[in-house]
Amino acid sequence: MLFVSLKFDYFLFLIIAILYYYKGREQTILFLALLVSAWALALALKPVFEVPRPEDVRFVTCTTGYSMPSGHSLMSFALAIFLHPRAGKYKLLVWVFAITVSLSRIFIGVHYPSDVIVGAFIGCLAGIFWLYVEKMLTKYGLLGNSGTPAGK
Repeated sequence: MLFVSLKFDYFLFLIIAILYYYKGREQTILFLALLVSAWALALALKPVFEVPRPEDVRFVTCTTGYSMPSGHSLMSFALAIFLHPRAGKYKLLVWVFAITVSLSRIFIGVHYPSDVIVGAFIGCLAGIFWLYVEKMLTKYGLLGNSGTPAGK
């Protein structure tokens, strides 16, 4: 769980970004915009909620800053929503990844379950927003056919 929580998610994000690069630059830029905006959203919301991290249940790792929302959960679920229409036979794997990363944050003791739930919810909203952005860019001809647009 520690590996999943601290390393695997960033490694997978990098692999997916590289794969998208080969599908097309426009899709890569859109994908990276999703990741950066999800990360920025998590950072912007932490001081709004000001929820301290768990102190008595940490397992192996130490982290600082506020706890809610879980940035890992937010990014993982935004990624899952965005990739779901494209994942084909790997749709279940995308969701298993998002859930595993999120649960790992509770398991290692750096988030409360509520942090993960709120992060997942906001991440889903962020993913839906970027699917809508993609649809609008495609509709108005600002996004070419370098990848499979959502909804097709």
